[in-house]
Amino acid sequence: METYSYNHPNIFKMKKNFLCIVFALSFLNFLHAQNTLKVMSFNKLYSTSTNSVLNVVRSSEADIVGLQESFGASRSVASSLGFYHYAMSNSAAIISRYPITDTNSSGVEITLPDGVKVYVFNVHLTSYPYEPYEIRDRNIRSETAAINSANRTRGAEVTRLITTIENEAPTNAPVFLLGDFNEPSHLDWTVRAANAGLHAIKVAWPASTKVTNIGMKDSWRSVYPNEISNPGDTWTPIRSSNEVYDRIDFVYHRGNNVIAKQAVRFGPRNDEAELTLNGYTSDHRAVMVTYDLPDGNSGDDGSDDNDNSMYGNNLLNQPSAEESNLNNWIQVSGNSKRVRGGQGGYPSAKDGNYIFYLGNTSSGEMYQDVDVRSYANAIDAGVQSFLLRGFIRSYSGRDAGRIKVEYRNDTNVVLATFDSGWRSNRSSWEVVQNERIAPKGTRKIRVSLLSQRNSGRSNDGYIDEVSLVTKSNRTFNRIADFTKEFQKEFNEVFITKVWPNPAKDHINCSFKEKVTGNVSILNVLGAVVKNIEIKEKASATISLTGLSKGIHMFQFISEEGTVHRKKIVIE
Repeated sequence: METYSYNHPNIFKMKKNFLCIVFALSFLNFLHAQNTLKVMSFNKLYSTSTNSVLNVVRSSEADIVGLQESFGASRSVASSLGFYHYAMSNSAAIISRYPITDTNSSGVEITLPDGVKVYVFNVHLTSYPYEPYEIRDRNIRSETAAINSANRTRGAEVTRLITTIENEAPTNAPVFLLGDFNEPSHLDWTVRAANAGLHAIKVAWPASTKVTNIGMKDSWRSVYPNEISNPGDTWTPIRSSNEVYDRIDFVYHRGNNVIAKQAVRFGPRNDEAELTLNGYTSDHRAVMVTYDLPDGNSGDDGSDDNDNSMYGNNLLNQPSAEESNLNNWIQVSGNSKRVRGGQGGYPSAKDGNYIFYLGNTSSGEMYQDVDVRSYANAIDAGVQSFLLRGFIRSYSGRDAGRIKVEYRNDTNVVLATFDSGWRSNRSSWEVVQNERIAPKGTRKIRVSLLSQRNSGRSNDGYIDEVSLVTKSNRTFNRIADFTKEFQKEFNEVFITKVWPNPAKDHINCSFKEKVTGNVSILNVLGAVVKNIEIKEKASATISLTGLSKGIHMFQFISEEGTVHRKKIVIE
């Protein structure tokens, strides 16, 4: 192993910091080659404990969180997670898994591992007078009166916010606006919602109207366009008499090829939210949206085949429905496997002429098993990732398609699952994408295509152009070689010892002197999975209980913000 010697301490310090930075960035670039981002808006309620907030964020695996009613809690939450932090006000703050590289009065610039810069804004608008209550109490009786009141209450705040967004965020860059608006959306208080009894009257609420007028898209409505069947209320999970339930917590997005592919709410047990948690104490439901983003290296736009050279060939046989005999797909239910698109009322194929179509039955399903035993060594080392991609649409927007992926071992036990959920789209193909590290022991990956009829006679949930590809480990191997090259210096300069490695139940570290900061364990996707704070200590022990086996990263962040990392293996 090569070692280095330096005659001047400042040169030595510069060299060691450079090596650590290069290693950290290289490693994280490898880990986060996927172009997905999870963004959450969460009014935590001023009295909610830090542990309760941590439970929500950790359970969600959110990458970026806009907190409202933070009142100082955001710094503690970010510290516990090993996240970056910026507070715009006593109430509004942003925490991020990725570095915050610039700030402004309403938000931040965040640089993702592949170099893409995203712009995130977070607001907590004035709460009273709250016009839905005024309508309930018949103090407001018309749409005009409601709009005028909302403009008096929040109009100046919204104008300042929009000015900041337009001045700080490049036109085509990924931009996200989070917040508790304390005002509903014009996309919810529609004529048909009023006719359905969801709201008292139709109101084109001004805050949401102004935000969408600058090109921002309501992410919840992008995923759930029907305000009747998916109202998405966030106020409030607390049930009481004479309450007005509504959607006032938002995640907006804009930017070239930024696609909202999944949206969920978090709430307490037995709540209507898509995901419920023990110990959830806020009076708002949190909202999280998962996005596809343009990749900083490949230029993938989210609609064409992924041509990233780090990925191999499609592991699925007959990934589209072009062949007449789809014998690689095992049919579980349904009375067809394919249909010609673009005629007879069927939509055009995503590519080619035919689409997967499971017939006129109420539901259909077929699957294909992919043998991945040739990747066993990399899978069991925790470094083999697989990317699933496919396209779903329907005829009328009522019937739905779905793609499921199951990672199975030699005895057919399911180790992990990805489920797109039921997707329907009236007019275009919707991309579904998921990348993950295969769990240790995976020897087979089952890809299932499903459709469901919700109206009419024909089951119009369609799927096309499905792919399952795996990433080359060349980048990982280069990083491993680079690690060996300077690991001795890293240990000698920063940390006396990190042991045992490989580790099982816990891992210890000792420092050359007493330090203050955070000791964390990151999984191979870069998420902080364990974290402890240390203050004026020369050693620390961190439990590995509950963590998956395979390669992880030990991380120490000093109180000055210096980051030191070391690769470890959990057995």
